[in-house]
Amino acid sequence: MSGLAQADGQEFAAALVALALSKGASAVQARASNTRYMEMQFDNRGVDLVRATENEVATITVFRDGKRGAATLNSRAPEEIAAAIDAALIAADAGLPDSANDVAEAVSEPASRHGPDAEDRELMGASIEAFRTRLAAEFPLIRTRDCLYSFSDVESSFANSRGVRQKERSASYGFGALFMAKDGLKTTSMNYSGAGSFAPFENLFDAGSVERLLRETSQSLDRKPVPAKFQGDIIVTPDCLRSLLGSIIGALSGPALFAGTTPFKHKRGEAIASPLFSLSNRPRDPQSPGGADFDTYGVPTQDLEVIQNGVLNEFLVDFFFSKKLGVPQTAGAYNFSVAPGDSPLEEIIANTRRGILFSRFSGGAPNNNLDFSGVAKNSFYIEDGAVRHAIDETMVSGNFQELLKNIHAVSQESVNFGAGSFPYLAASDVTISSK
Repeated sequence: MSGLAQADGQEFAAALVALALSKGASAVQARASNTRYMEMQFDNRGVDLVRATENEVATITVFRDGKRGAATLNSRAPEEIAAAIDAALIAADAGLPDSANDVAEAVSEPASRHGPDAEDRELMGASIEAFRTRLAAEFPLIRTRDCLYSFSDVESSFANSRGVRQKERSASYGFGALFMAKDGLKTTSMNYSGAGSFAPFENLFDAGSVERLLRETSQSLDRKPVPAKFQGDIIVTPDCLRSLLGSIIGALSGPALFAGTTPFKHKRGEAIASPLFSLSNRPRDPQSPGGADFDTYGVPTQDLEVIQNGVLNEFLVDFFFSKKLGVPQTAGAYNFSVAPGDSPLEEIIANTRRGILFSRFSGGAPNNNLDFSGVAKNSFYIEDGAVRHAIDETMVSGNFQELLKNIHAVSQESVNFGAGSFPYLAASDVTISSK
């Protein structure tokens, strides 16, 4: 193990593979990640934390007799490496055999590099002060908590016993703000938005939906219930769409296919959504820090049109489930986007007879049929083409299969969160009622 202390990440990962093979593993993969991280944390009162850290973590995954075991380590000390490999082998021996437990065959790509070489701390500090100054002037009722402006520089290296070698370095900025409004005894629930970017955010109000949500949170101090239970429209905001998509994406994944729990199992090539709806997985997007050039098995990623004009083109199947299902791998890293449409948001609202601007969903996971029920928070009542008022927590229920089919408008406007971009979607026939 001599010389490992000075080895680069890829050499270190390859050495871990060789050592695990020498101890009796039949196949091995290893990933080493070195992260340099800097953050500035602040609230209304000022910056209360500035810190920088650097950390290296390696994961060793071993396979023996169809069994799999893994261990992590954050040291290159010989005794720590030996202990981690032993722990992984013990875990494998205690596991259950599975024919899908193996390392991947894949093309080794040239090392890649994304983002800046270093953070601009002066600009970050100035952007925070400008944000706080404008916040106090334009949003005096907003109270912030744990706002975080960060910079993360991650070098990831991969090696396996089939000779696959990968290396990627990605450096990006991130900003997130948590906030509420307070006026005397009146308060709102917490709200949040943020984004990631290879370029620094000079104006933090432009990150994600921060500015829009600050305005809507201030307007949410005066809330009223919806007039009555009704079947109406929901206009799903980009932030809300981003969170709701998780249930639909899960139903299109390898685990759901293997378990037979997805209602879409036999619908590849069929329309499962409105022709206005298109969903892409773009881990190779050069403008998105949410992507990755290779997945956890070292397989180079690929962009994929999952749903195109309402038609289900492909499921999301990673290396493990491709072996379980006997189908080609289609995914392994995820960076989803929904295509914008042709309708201005103002027009979508004007064409809504009765419904809500649906900004945040609080509820449990849907069942296998994708029925959902939960509470709409930070949302607004719409009637006769106009936003009337903020609403008290309101029950929203329906079915995601039907919701996809009932999409009747998609906005021109979209929000880029750095890990995907999302428009506003309008869908009909959702049950809305006072909580």
